[in-house]
Amino acid sequence: MSEPKYKRQAEYNRRTYVRFPLDLKPDVLEAFRAACQRNGTTATTEIKKFIAAYIEENGKPSE
Repeated sequence: MSEPKYKRQAEYNRRTYVRFPLDLKPDVLEAFRAACQRNGTTATTEIKKFIAAYIEENGKPSE
């Protein structure tokens, strides 16, 4: 029953979001994930928070 819901969610995500690939050395990624886990968060959450703070600090692009 959850499969159709997941399928709809995946389709929505493909239409609405873009992927941002990031190449890291395995030891750097593991250290980052471990630090995030110790702080009760996730790597994705921290990267998104960094991006939001960076935009806020440096201004949004003019349209």
